[in-house]
Amino acid sequence: MPRPGSAGLGDLAQPMLGNGGYDVTHWDLDLRFTDDLSAYGATTQVSARATQALSRFDLALVGGGVDAVTVDGLTATWTRTATELQITPPRAIQAGTPFRVAVTVHKPVVTVASVWTSRSVTPTIARQDDWVETSFQPSGARRLAAFADHPAQKAPAAITLTAPSRFNAIANGELVGSRRNTTTTTRTFRSAEPLAPELLQVIVGRFGVLRSAGPGGVRLRHVVPRGRARAVAPGLRIVSRGLAFLQARLGPLPLRQYGVVAAPVIAGGELESQGLTLLWGRGLTGQGLSWGYDGTIVHETAHEWFGNSVSPRRWTDLWLNEGHATYYELLWGDAQGELGLDRTMRQIYERRAGSLLARYGPLAAPHGSPWGPGLSPFSNLVYEVGALALYALRLEVGDDTFTRIERTWVARHRHGVAGTDDFIALAGEVAGRDLGPFLRPWLEGRTVPPMPGRPDWKPAARA
Repeated sequence: MPRPGSAGLGDLAQPMLGNGGYDVTHWDLDLRFTDDLSAYGATTQVSARATQALSRFDLALVGGGVDAVTVDGLTATWTRTATELQITPPRAIQAGTPFRVAVTVHKPVVTVASVWTSRSVTPTIARQDDWVETSFQPSGARRLAAFADHPAQKAPAAITLTAPSRFNAIANGELVGSRRNTTTTTRTFRSAEPLAPELLQVIVGRFGVLRSAGPGGVRLRHVVPRGRARAVAPGLRIVSRGLAFLQARLGPLPLRQYGVVAAPVIAGGELESQGLTLLWGRGLTGQGLSWGYDGTIVHETAHEWFGNSVSPRRWTDLWLNEGHATYYELLWGDAQGELGLDRTMRQIYERRAGSLLARYGPLAAPHGSPWGPGLSPFSNLVYEVGALALYALRLEVGDDTFTRIERTWVARHRHGVAGTDDFIALAGEVAGRDLGPFLRPWLEGRTVPPMPGRPDWKPAARA
């Protein structure tokens, strides 16, 4: 008997994110910008396979106006809530059946200034002068167009951008076609690797694309505003060095192509957009590097392995993204002769870990909703205590076994999704012993466990 698909996937951090009743197999996005970049029309085509007989199903959508909805080319009926587009196909979809839904919307492009002055930073698409950028983590793609907006529903993708020809435009993936019309240019990019909507990146503006060969056979593609190539060259060299540093420890980059966006403005912060990392252009200058921005570059690049290729099964697994990226950022700093890794870990262990656990709850099971008023899932808990848990694992199993755990993790789950239980099981498999009794207190406990081999480290009392 057909029945409605669930509005969400039941994510413990935010149950209403994602959509139930189907698996996404491919998605296409077609964006068409107005001449002044202040608005756009968007058509999302989501190819999926029903996991149950569906009388109705949802896509996530916030704001804007809906112009058309079809299922397998036939007009569908729909209703809306604040965050969901509820779609009723002309006929029920049977379990196991592939289908395609297309949704066309129109929306304004908000200004960067309005994002900065809002009470909280909202992941969105934003514009300043002749520059448009996107920032969607963790659940902002639904503010651009209709999506199954959860990393567990990632899939290969195609992105088509139509913008005034006086501007350049770029997105994740390989450029596979470009067509100039009378006043506009249409470019199509394809991502053969699964792409989570939160990692989508679209840039429109006056910029050039710098291409070169990178370490390990990676093709580099950097987006640089016109006239800024010389200024950001020091940071682009760090990108190559950081890639080599990470590949030596983790194995090959999961993508054939990688690059960064040297953004003149950043509405929502640096972001590990898949294959097209959003960075602050000023941070890539010599002055920015003197402030320590090289660590940020390595952190965001590490996400290509942790968070982009291996995506979190649920948002409560976010520590696997941010803990790993922070750990390798600190390892990079240690290799550069900056504040030593051991010293930094001791400071976190003794001064901050207890209070962070008290405030947010266990690392892999934070209490309450991380999306509550004034809260974010991207707290210092997942960054600092996440890195601390990995450091503790390394001390427990030794450097060689830890490296094998990390390499096996990113290889086995390459372009997939995985969670905390998967990590615990894999670590034990590689180490040849059950590591659950060691790891679960670090990941699920509310107090700081003893640090292996560091009996003199004493965590401060919880605040």
